[in-house]
Amino acid sequence: MVTKTTKTKATKLPVPSDDEGRDGGGRKRVKKGKAEVGQETGDAPEVEAAEITETNGVEAAQPDATPAPPPAPAPAPTAPRKSLNPLPSLPTPPPPPDSTPPSSPPPQPQNPNPTPNPSIPFIWGNGDMGQFGLGPDITGDIRKPRLHAFFEEACEEGKLGMGGVRRVEAGGMHSLVIDDEGKVWSWGINDNASLGRVTSGVPDPEREGGIIDSEILETNPMVVQALLDEEPEFRAVDVCAGDSISVALDASGQLRAWGSFRASDGLLGFERQADSAKHCFTPVSLPTIAKETFSQVACGTDHVLALTTSGRIWVWGNGQQGQLGRRIIERRKVNGLHPERLALRKIKVIGTGSYHSFAVDWKGVVYGWGLNSFRQTGVEEADDVIWEPREVEALNPKRLGGRRVVQISGGEHHTLFLLDDGTVYSVGRSDGGEVGLGEDHPVMEEKKEREEEEKVEIAIKRAKEKQKRKEEREKAGEEPEDEIPDGPIQVNEYVATPTVVEFPSPGPVVAISAGTRHNLALMASGEVYSWGLGNSSQLGLGKDADGEDIELARTPQRVLSQKMNGWKVTGVSAGGQHCLLVG
Repeated sequence: MVTKTTKTKATKLPVPSDDEGRDGGGRKRVKKGKAEVGQETGDAPEVEAAEITETNGVEAAQPDATPAPPPAPAPAPTAPRKSLNPLPSLPTPPPPPDSTPPSSPPPQPQNPNPTPNPSIPFIWGNGDMGQFGLGPDITGDIRKPRLHAFFEEACEEGKLGMGGVRRVEAGGMHSLVIDDEGKVWSWGINDNASLGRVTSGVPDPEREGGIIDSEILETNPMVVQALLDEEPEFRAVDVCAGDSISVALDASGQLRAWGSFRASDGLLGFERQADSAKHCFTPVSLPTIAKETFSQVACGTDHVLALTTSGRIWVWGNGQQGQLGRRIIERRKVNGLHPERLALRKIKVIGTGSYHSFAVDWKGVVYGWGLNSFRQTGVEEADDVIWEPREVEALNPKRLGGRRVVQISGGEHHTLFLLDDGTVYSVGRSDGGEVGLGEDHPVMEEKKEREEEEKVEIAIKRAKEKQKRKEEREKAGEEPEDEIPDGPIQVNEYVATPTVVEFPSPGPVVAISAGTRHNLALMASGEVYSWGLGNSSQLGLGKDADGEDIELARTPQRVLSQKMNGWKVTGVSAGGQHCLLVG
């Protein structure tokens, strides 16, 4: 059902910036960017949100008039009549080195002597909030990938199953992994319940009346036990992590969520009901979508997209920047916490950025919506917010020679698109190297010309406004105002059209992951490349020839570390200030 929109009144909605602090647990939130490259304008534009009484382009699940009771154990999902998408599953483990058929070309591992299973994660970046999972004493920066000591030991002790760690996910300031047995492990900041387990006020079994230090429970990986306590046990095959929200899927397509969502003015909550808790510390099934069968899930900073096996998308979370695909009434923004279904059909792929969203249908048509202040959605409209799904025409298969987008990963103000032939396209913010294009790239040269034209237009506008004020004061018989020098003219730096990213290695890319302003790409050979802004060691490139930390890479650079010798990487994930890979 597509309902009509009734416009009544407009309000101003501020877009959250990187500098917002946490309000949940009293700890100051570390800024995601310590030093900016260039000056940005429009990171927090005010956008018009027309007050509406009905959804726009969304099929809404009608809520009950009374608050919903606490969620009961979820019923088994109803099998879909038509399955457009497969059920989720763990990644297929890589074969041992001697299993390659003789007729195949020799493997090209990232580092010599690749090992077979089990797989163990590596970590690097900044761990001030416990993102490393290496205990309270190892925080700060790790400049190059380091084998995760806890999981190395856990693997030797058989705690992870035969295959070790199978999937990794880096959130804003927390991390999730899935082991070979389907157990979810979590660590990092838990002020807003992102870990799926309680970490404050936990009794210490070794000290009568004692309490375990919450820092110990947050900075060390631990199993999300509530998933295993279900009947039957919930064994995860996929996870996604936002800022403080986490979601897991099992092999039957059931979904569990925990954490909380934030809005531009602070904590928004987890559920829509007025009397519900703002945080959900342990995983729950969401009643509205409990009977759905899901194939994929993707988290933005504070919103979630979930794709069913029948090709429909459910969305929920904070929608102030249009990331939910519909206009949200500012004074009723809590309604966005209630899952609703988009009108899009036959969808095969979903993806998210911090405040924007994407879908790819069965014909390969790509749709984007949400915050667009740096043209990060890739749509041709120049509006700061795209409220409803719009086609990204530049990525239509007809323009790509039949090639199709198979994965989408977005950062704060930029987006990466992976095609089925292993090619990567990028779009959006560019002053920090986010799009992976060198300064001499033709698109970057065109961008500079556009920016100069924009600066001229702004200068002319400023002069006209100043002259108008002068004439008004003269007409009123007032003294001329003191001349205040105009500040430098700044414009947003962005690439407006999806553009190919070139890699030093000729091999195809098989996976991409965008962090806040940095990116990772995994080659079929196991090589890992990073680029963008990494002033907290997120790039994993270590130091340059002069001994200085490499904080900016405008084009993809290979991530190398002696710690990785003997490992072939099979998965990557870029978070807010830290990164994970598994090999």
